[in-house]
Amino acid sequence: MGAPGLTTGLRAETFDNLQLNAGVLLKNFEYASTTDATALKTAISTAITSGAILGATRGGGEFHVTRETRDPDIDGKRYAYKGGTFVDSADAYLNTTLVEVTPDNIKVLLGTGEATVSGKKTTIKMRTAISDDDYLTNICWAGDLSDGRIVLIVIKNALNTADFTLTYKDKDEGTLAAEFHAHQASFDDYDYAPFEVVFFDMPSQ
Repeated sequence: MGAPGLTTGLRAETFDNLQLNAGVLLKNFEYASTTDATALKTAISTAITSGAILGATRGGGEFHVTRETRDPDIDGKRYAYKGGTFVDSADAYLNTTLVEVTPDNIKVLLGTGEATVSGKKTTIKMRTAISDDDYLTNICWAGDLSDGRIVLIVIKNALNTADFTLTYKDKDEGTLAAEFHAHQASFDDYDYAPFEVVFFDMPSQ
């Protein structure tokens, strides 16, 4: 059997572009002023130390962007035409399973959770109304690429809108399901969906 030839996408660059491992999830992460992968790694380390990390995960996670598109039904239209498809809505979200059951994680995943601390006791309650303060500035997933670069996926104005689920079993660890959805910041913000994917290259040597 011969070499694959031109019938494969495998190239020397392929092994530089692989995304490796499960990455890390951060909340309210400031990254706008960061310029390269080395600086980002320092910023991530600082954020983790300051408590911005959501915690360890199991099974990695997924990033989704779903779009609802529409092609108007018009008399005389026989085909789908370039320029004739419209995006009615977009939903960007990130889901994962957390293995750290903490008061802060439960508060965040409830969406409207409020924690009250009295001595060594922390009580969490859930409000029935969502306020502006319940939205996180962002949820960021930072992942490694095989050549040392870092890719960042940013869910803006994030809120966990999935049902809260704490799963517990005998001879196993409890897990928390999370699904953070992005939200527009204002009613006139239509040009871009509220998420971004940012690639940070290594600094020039």
